[in-house]
Amino acid sequence: MIPPKTTPTPSELPPQTKPHWEPLTTAEEIHEMSAKLREHDIIAFDTEFIRETTFYPCVEIIQIATDEESWLVDAQAFKDPKTLENLRPLLDIFEDRSILKIVHASQGDQECLYTTFGVVAVNTLDTAVAASLCGYGDSIGLGNLLKAALGVTIKKGHARTNWSVRPLPPQLLEYAHVDVEYLVATARKLIGELEKLGRKEWALEVSAKWEVVSLYQPDPVGMAQKLARGGRLDQRGYAALLELMKWREERVRQVNLPRRWVADDNILMDLAHVRPKDIAHLGTFRGINKGELSKSGEAILAALHRANDAKDVVLPKLPRPEIPNASEAQALELLRCYVGILADRHQIAAKHLMTAAQLLPLMRSKIEHPSDLVARGVLSEGSSRLIGDEVIAMLKGKRALSVEGSRVKIVKLDKILEQVGDPKLLE
Repeated sequence: MIPPKTTPTPSELPPQTKPHWEPLTTAEEIHEMSAKLREHDIIAFDTEFIRETTFYPCVEIIQIATDEESWLVDAQAFKDPKTLENLRPLLDIFEDRSILKIVHASQGDQECLYTTFGVVAVNTLDTAVAASLCGYGDSIGLGNLLKAALGVTIKKGHARTNWSVRPLPPQLLEYAHVDVEYLVATARKLIGELEKLGRKEWALEVSAKWEVVSLYQPDPVGMAQKLARGGRLDQRGYAALLELMKWREERVRQVNLPRRWVADDNILMDLAHVRPKDIAHLGTFRGINKGELSKSGEAILAALHRANDAKDVVLPKLPRPEIPNASEAQALELLRCYVGILADRHQIAAKHLMTAAQLLPLMRSKIEHPSDLVARGVLSEGSSRLIGDEVIAMLKGKRALSVEGSRVKIVKLDKILEQVGDPKLLE
């Protein structure tokens, strides 16, 4: 059993970083900061961005920290192509695999870096991922993690702040620094716990999934296939949907507006079904405003025309859903509960052990050894190593669950059988 976590005492709190209050706006300042960052093998970063009225996240501030110092980079000063090169020393650090980058809940930050500056940070450790592998809970917020791991309480409450205002008021500068000043210390604490648990490489592997640039590139084909899984389109309708999706993905990037402001998924599906032939018919569809119709009407009709002429479009095959029978449904509930108990005992978020979609294939598989779980893609290597034997034992009737007061206990039936020697007791 992993020992419970204890909250650090005040004497154990890490020192605050020294903040550089004035945001960096010049090439000289970026060069000076980057030179200091290269003296470290671990740094932290965060971003503040706005996205309510745009397709792309609009980066306003990049926060950077080491163990000792923290900086704010005014992203507004480097978005113009003429000034972007001034940020290159910092972007090179993001792409340097010799430096570990610490970030909390990294998906949004990585998307910001890619869509604004054309890079993603590599060799990252997401502290939200690391925390979930250390028993701090799934999707823990930064404030709660700092409190639990370091005993540090930070002020929050600026989630909907307009970070584009200049100059930024002092309270926002302070808030921006707070988001990174303890991140390196938190990471060091989590890395220590991960190493003791043998889960450091696991955490790095999961964190790295947000380093894949294709996640932030347009994928109209994948989006069309996902939308078509409802089975409501024939082959010609799917061809229309695919062309409409290509048009919309290009259009929202061109005008930098949210997808729903241009045309939401329901409108694209309706257009793919009906496939209007002229502007008058197109104008009868609710959900396309008059302004967008006047600017894109001909482009939409052209997309539908291309779909009508397409010869090689193949309607994606819809996988038949795996539906458990009545007895399997009961067993799934028990198995789900069992995995949850194992997750608690190993102090790890259950999602890292097994997803709901994996339960039925697992139950229907004839598994004899944990390595089979990995070979068949039922469990990850880390999950199989941690609970593979126990899951197989459960599926073979060698484990049971019992309730003692408010506690659920795991009963090892194979051990009982060894003692009593009567297999009928297990029937």
